[in-house]
Amino acid sequence: MSIIAYAIRTCLGAALVDRTLAEGRVYDSAVQPIEEMVNKQGAKPFIVISTDDEKLEVKGWAALDAPRTINIVIEVAVGGIVRVDLPVEEGGGQALRLDIPHTDEGLETALNMIGRQIWREIQVGGAWSDLLREIAFWPKEITITRGANAEQGIRYAARQYVIQADTIAEPDFGAAPDGPIARLRGMMAADSRLAADVPLLEGMIVGEPLPEWRRRQADLGLTDASYRALGLGPLFAPEGEPLAQRMTIERPDRTTALEAEPSP
Repeated sequence: MSIIAYAIRTCLGAALVDRTLAEGRVYDSAVQPIEEMVNKQGAKPFIVISTDDEKLEVKGWAALDAPRTINIVIEVAVGGIVRVDLPVEEGGGQALRLDIPHTDEGLETALNMIGRQIWREIQVGGAWSDLLREIAFWPKEITITRGANAEQGIRYAARQYVIQADTIAEPDFGAAPDGPIARLRGMMAADSRLAADVPLLEGMIVGEPLPEWRRRQADLGLTDASYRALGLGPLFAPEGEPLAQRMTIERPDRTTALEAEPSP
């Protein structure tokens, strides 16, 4: 399981709920065809968020810290009349509404409005949007594709946004996370819709706790024999210490100091 992909979908979904004309109809990785979802939602607009292809520039088995690119996919569909309540500060409210008709022009207008709302939330939204931009920190390409259907009694219009972005590294195995992923855990715990998923997140990150030297071995992608030959892990001799007493690993995003552990 890619923790980064999960984190991106969670942040984006939480940021968009009740912030667009789709209201709370924001779904994580729905697999049904758009036509089925349009029928299921009663023609109301909805948003589906997924993560697609990932590309890692690996050196050997050192995959956790490898530079990576991921495709973030946002799909929007509208299949009926969309009702817009104008803001009270603009003289609106429940008494003043705008109905976008179920016509070709009306469906396209609704999609344009939702698309604008999505990008506004991503770029100038609250804490969830801020965390999203920290995790997927460098968008490189955005593709927008139009979709529509008027067959078999189903009439809808759709948009697909694909964002290709660089991301932060995956968290270490076997230890509590820090940085953005620790923030994700805290924000999920404080959100009633996501709090139940916190144990799953913790289990996928930590699993069975691992000593520091074993986590650094995974970071470097080394075998047990290679790691011990460098004097960086226990030698498993009757007595004595590893040959190296201290090692510092410097990366763009963090510096780690390793202290030698006595052999068992």
